[in-house]
Amino acid sequence: MKKIYSLLLICLPFMLFSQQNTTVDGSVIDAVTGEELAFVNIFFQGKNIGTSTDLKGNFHIETLWASNEISVSFLGYQTQTLKVETGKKNKYKILLVPDAINIEETVVRPKRVRYRKKDNPAVALMQKVIENKKYNRIEAHDYYEYESYEKLEFALDNIKPDLKDKKFLRNFQFMFKYVDTSKLNGKPYLPIFIKETISDRYYRKSPKTSREIIKATKMSGFDQYFDEAGLSSYLALLFNNIDIYNNDIEMLNQHFVSPLSNIANTFYKFYLLDTVDIDGIKCHNITFLPHNTADWGFNGNVYITTDSTYAVKKIHLKVLKKINMNFVNDLSLIQEFNKVDNTWVLSKNEIDIDFSLFEKSHGIYAKRTVTYKDFIFDKPRPDADYKGTENKSRIADSDIKSQEFWRHARHEPLNKNEQGIYDMLDTLNNVKQFRNFMDILMIVSTGYIEFKKFDFGPVNAMYSHNKVEGHRFRAGGKTSANLHPNIFFETFLAYGTKDKKLKYFESLTYSFNKKKYHQWEYPMNMLSLSYEYNTKILGQELNFSTGDNFLFSFNRGNFDKMVYNANMKLQYDLETGGGWGFQTSFSHIIQKAAGSLIFEKYDDNLNLNKINKITISEFNVNIRFAPNEQFYQSKHYRATMTKKEPVITLSHTAGIKNLFGSDYSYQKTVVSARKRIWISSFGFVDAFARAGKIWGTAPFPLLFVHNANQTYAYHTQSYNMMNFFEFASDKYVEINLAYNLQGLIFNRIPLIKKTKWREIVTFKAVWGGISNKNLPSSNNGLFRFPVNGKGETTMFSLSKKPYMEGSAGIDNIFRFLRVDLVWRMSYRNNPNVDKLGIRFRFHVNF
Repeated sequence: MKKIYSLLLICLPFMLFSQQNTTVDGSVIDAVTGEELAFVNIFFQGKNIGTSTDLKGNFHIETLWASNEISVSFLGYQTQTLKVETGKKNKYKILLVPDAINIEETVVRPKRVRYRKKDNPAVALMQKVIENKKYNRIEAHDYYEYESYEKLEFALDNIKPDLKDKKFLRNFQFMFKYVDTSKLNGKPYLPIFIKETISDRYYRKSPKTSREIIKATKMSGFDQYFDEAGLSSYLALLFNNIDIYNNDIEMLNQHFVSPLSNIANTFYKFYLLDTVDIDGIKCHNITFLPHNTADWGFNGNVYITTDSTYAVKKIHLKVLKKINMNFVNDLSLIQEFNKVDNTWVLSKNEIDIDFSLFEKSHGIYAKRTVTYKDFIFDKPRPDADYKGTENKSRIADSDIKSQEFWRHARHEPLNKNEQGIYDMLDTLNNVKQFRNFMDILMIVSTGYIEFKKFDFGPVNAMYSHNKVEGHRFRAGGKTSANLHPNIFFETFLAYGTKDKKLKYFESLTYSFNKKKYHQWEYPMNMLSLSYEYNTKILGQELNFSTGDNFLFSFNRGNFDKMVYNANMKLQYDLETGGGWGFQTSFSHIIQKAAGSLIFEKYDDNLNLNKINKITISEFNVNIRFAPNEQFYQSKHYRATMTKKEPVITLSHTAGIKNLFGSDYSYQKTVVSARKRIWISSFGFVDAFARAGKIWGTAPFPLLFVHNANQTYAYHTQSYNMMNFFEFASDKYVEINLAYNLQGLIFNRIPLIKKTKWREIVTFKAVWGGISNKNLPSSNNGLFRFPVNGKGETTMFSLSKKPYMEGSAGIDNIFRFLRVDLVWRMSYRNNPNVDKLGIRFRFHVNF
């Protein structure tokens, strides 16, 4: 989502200008019976802009690009043409006159009567299609292969005729000769990105294997600003290879109910319109829309062969305006199928999407076209062709193919505008004003100021505030592969005005494989040595709450218990493919209490003695398994894009006493798993579970201090009503469940459904405790638990009951805000705790 959001930001200069819309709305009725007519087509003459009436015969069109006439047409009725006043609001009540022509085919005209599944020929036909899915899918073969050609384009849309006259665009006049018109909604658009890919794809049923071999790629546009491989992975997720025979269709990181789903006859209304001829094949034309037009489904038409195979010849899917979806104004998916060797195969897949930050503003027009040819069935390839750690690979020279190669290899030639896009984009990147604008945009979206060999940042960490350091100022950065493709250096300096201490970090990394930008690009195979002196909140390693985050400056309570942490670490990271990742490290750590935290323990005479520091030497091994994980790899970070596959981690740490002065010996094991579970149109559940155990004796800084959050920002992996340092364990099990209903309830409530709010409920719980050997009350050799100014203990062991908290929230407020009411369910009598609170989270999604 961040990358589409960045592309939408490119449109901001254009959003400052607007022109008057033309609005046409009204209703269509039968001139003889007076009944409302559904699915009547209303289009502007000479434009690809229009709509169809709903089940009540109503329609609405609003556009900048109207002509002065609309055409109203419907099977069995006489077509009408009506005058339109452009730039104004037009209201019509249209009476369609029935044709005198006798139509022999069975036709069901949906009028304003109660929808019935019984005795509905469309429902009966769709049930036959569903029953025959397994026979009409290409996966019915044991082996198959084919070649695909993909063309992906992005463009600025809503380009007005007078835009080129704007003063700030005087150096960009060369661009406007490439303006084209969208087939999706008739809006003029200006190309800014094009990417072509030719691949071979192999499939084997048993053991199930699917491989893509990328033979050639060609890209122009913003490749110097966005990592090509990362951008390709992200776009592949957004414009997923869609199988309409699946129960759910995954697109734009959301799940839609397929009109061919096993529950389709319950979720959708189907109507048989007519019988048509497509490429010489007679087909039933069935139109459909969800029972609730705000649900995650489509409206459109599916064309089913009239023979006994009940195969899909063509399907056209569109997203309804009322759907609870962000940034998408229009969406169209067309798939065409042909019969090859008695098998129905997908021959063409075309997706058109109109994105924008605001409904009537300039935005991004995206188009993905994929064609398929050279199918071969049931001919096994050598086993080596199916083996490999990844399901996608590239041949060595895939990105350096000649113009002559592309001229012959494309399944269909580029049109005149597409042929000129590459030259236009190369010229655009040489315009100084454009480069300056993109540099600013990249600082905003990534947090780094990029120089040729060094990146300064992140800017969100340059200032923060906490009770120990006061005002904290930080500056740092990292080298890039432009300095050396294998060797990387990272550093920062920070200073607190209250504690008047300098904090710092240095890291030197050697990557055994060359990198394009930075060392953590996939796959990692690197050795790093680092030293860090910094403040730390114990137990918050998996939290955003670090002293370098601006959000930490705003928190509840008066927490001032930290440690000064000096950590020298030697670490090796390896990713072997297939979802496997390995990490091993050695750390030598010296911790000193900071703020009001005191390290102290009783001697044999029960005298309380202050301890200056603790020294730790530990080895760690971490194994991570994330099969089929998809992530976006940018220049500065890596982000998992989908959570539908499980992610399992196993970590073991061994502390060695007396090694380099270490004070303790212990063994610590943690195992975790997470997965997103989609429940079709009912939303999804994000499930997370983790368990840990410590063998040996350890003071409280080495125990599992459970993740707490005392800021006002909601954090998904922390306990948002728990105080820092409140609970510790040497053994624990925790669960974290978040059910995102995706508007399931709000979409059915009048007025509220217009807000496109989404419901979310969560439950978190941790069971655990501290064994007697690790309790200071039972072992004088351990540190006393932290206390407040009154001498009251503020850290506790969990008893037989778990700590629990739940929340109910509204997500998607103004498209980016989530607000949760969080309540604490247990241990409500602990000192200085909040039982109820409001928390906020800012994020963007579709």
